[in-house]
Amino acid sequence: MLKRLAGLSLALLLLAGCLPITPPEEEEAEVEEAVDDGEPSVEVVPQVITPDNYYQSVLYDGTYLHGESRGFGNSVVHNRLDLDELEIGLTRIAQQYFEPENYFFREGQFIEREELNSWLRRYDETDNPLGLNPPLGEGNTLREQEEDRPRALSHILEHNYMVEGENGQLNLGGIVIGLSMNSVYNFRVEDEQGRYYFYETELSEAMIEQEGRRIAEEVVNRLRSEERENGAFDEIPIIVALFREQPQESVIPGNFIAQAEAEPGGNLERWQRMNQRYYLFPSNEANEEARNEADQFQRFKDDIQEFFDTYIGVVARGRYENNQIQELTIEIPIRYQGKAEIVALSQFAASQLQQRFQGGYKVSVSITSVSGKTESIVILNPNEEPFIHVY
Repeated sequence: MLKRLAGLSLALLLLAGCLPITPPEEEEAEVEEAVDDGEPSVEVVPQVITPDNYYQSVLYDGTYLHGESRGFGNSVVHNRLDLDELEIGLTRIAQQYFEPENYFFREGQFIEREELNSWLRRYDETDNPLGLNPPLGEGNTLREQEEDRPRALSHILEHNYMVEGENGQLNLGGIVIGLSMNSVYNFRVEDEQGRYYFYETELSEAMIEQEGRRIAEEVVNRLRSEERENGAFDEIPIIVALFREQPQESVIPGNFIAQAEAEPGGNLERWQRMNQRYYLFPSNEANEEARNEADQFQRFKDDIQEFFDTYIGVVARGRYENNQIQELTIEIPIRYQGKAEIVALSQFAASQLQQRFQGGYKVSVSITSVSGKTESIVILNPNEEPFIHVY
């Protein structure tokens, strides 16, 4: 049963006694009817204890409230792995500032969709003065101008963190912003005959961080503007993290490179460099820089290969922070033969996980058919028995 927060009214306050947070416009008529009959309920999903320590989400009348820019990321971030890591990674960063035991998660409600679109475009004094990407650079052709000043900013993701106040209402306790930055800028140029030519230019990490910090300062200033909710966000902590995307064809996601906090009433200070990255297994890079896990994975892969009489292309992605592995995700694609085989392979994989991986980090296995359908999952958390689920 959902945990109902006593005394919550429709006017969920940003700060005690400050501006209300209202649901999106398309829900206003329904909410108004509910107000006539009684106060609508605001709840949080029940807490489930997991090693990942996920936030409980806020529900409005039992419904999950989607962000203002829902689905926008699919149009601007071309690698789905990047988009997933940006969103989940941002919640991991939030845990450093907002304890999941005391704060509740809600998708961003304050940067509106059309506003976000204008922010992501190039700056133009006349046509788009809110653009956060730089104007075109110098050059005789459009290609040269694009390459001279590539777009660094790809996407902006907003998360809200709510906290229960003394009066029993949910107040906005913090905002976390993820700035997703291009490592490779892809663009196209149209010629006089209407034909398109596609190009790309790489951005150095130094340039990504420089542009990211500049944009971060401007985003915080805009959120704290007196014109936005009458300056209600001035006393709200705002966290900004810079995420470096991988090239479009990459099989591993990008990583966060820096983060900073703007404390209530202040600006972003004390940028912290973040040592995060992913390795692909098997790969020469993993063999050289993550030898221990590479050896463990190779032995596990050999175990799985011996289980079959045909070649199986087992691959994995390892997430690292400060040069220490945090999680290993393994995929085993097989030619589907039947549920009995899936069950047997899942059981065998679980037993081999316990033998091969004892490094105190989470290991998950996804067994998929050639069509991409997930047939079963096996999860091994530190100091626990493996969990198996066959679909």
